[in-house]
Amino acid sequence: TPARCRFRVDMACALVRCGGFALARTNDTHRVTRRGSVVAVSCAASKQTVTSFGHRRSLIVSPNGGSVRLNNSRSTPPRCSSNLRAASEEDMEKMLSDPADDLVLQQGVGTEIESEIDFQAIGKYVLATSTQIGVMIYMTNWLSAGIVHSGFAPVYKKAIVFVWFLFNALRSRTFSPLNAARPKTADEKNAIAERKRPSWMPPPLAFPIIWSSIALLRAFSSMAVFTTVGTLNHPAIFAMLAHLAIGDTWNNINNVEKRLGTAVVGVGCVLLSVYNLVFQYFKVSQTAGALIAPSAVWISIATVLVWTIWKINPGTDGKPEPLAPMKAKA
Repeated sequence: TPARCRFRVDMACALVRCGGFALARTNDTHRVTRRGSVVAVSCAASKQTVTSFGHRRSLIVSPNGGSVRLNNSRSTPPRCSSNLRAASEEDMEKMLSDPADDLVLQQGVGTEIESEIDFQAIGKYVLATSTQIGVMIYMTNWLSAGIVHSGFAPVYKKAIVFVWFLFNALRSRTFSPLNAARPKTADEKNAIAERKRPSWMPPPLAFPIIWSSIALLRAFSSMAVFTTVGTLNHPAIFAMLAHLAIGDTWNNINNVEKRLGTAVVGVGCVLLSVYNLVFQYFKVSQTAGALIAPSAVWISIATVLVWTIWKINPGTDGKPEPLAPMKAKA
């Protein structure tokens, strides 16, 4: 590594107050303007480039290996301010001329911005999950009352229950206050570029097949519970709804916010909820328990997969991300 690393701007976009970034070069120091929380730097001499539109976590590399790691939280790709444009290196130097807005790294000096547990994020997860469970239980009880007093033939009642739980198995995130979008198979290549995967991981095409099969088993097993007890106002049914809501919160943590460490804790909660679900269904009906049991098997495998991905994708300090959601100290 040369004593002085000359930064070359390959592309630059500076944004004010919207979580953007600016790239610049200097001769004697490494200076990066911090607009919001996200920083990206390209060092042509060291062949190291670190960007972070997906995460608010970036590494600034100094010639002697010093680094600054910023916030771990998720950020949305911002739009460039109209009065700040990608420009030549000289123009960028002018834009970055305010020393009060600079983060200066002297050669060989590595500084890590302190972080702390994001209790606001934890509260958000708990509140969103509780709200979703409450909404789903209310709507399911309302449906149950309508079915019981409808006078429909048993076959039609079962069909309604089946459709309701199939919908929830596939689209329960409709009731989540969080963005619980699931990853698309077409985006798997980008996901693999972001995170290493273990060699034993099933191919991307297998996941929609597996989850579709589990959705059918959830619907059939819930119909079996209804057939046995004659109502949806039952603890076993509530266990199913809670399991789905916890899974949606995990989707937000893992697939949207991409917090690898917190996703390990989240998938552990999903695993406990599915074990409880299988237990509750077996108490009501052995048929229902047997139908939902494969779901517990698959989520057990998924838990090991999530844990492995967390372990083999360390942060910029070489350590696995913290299990708790973190944010930069003010």
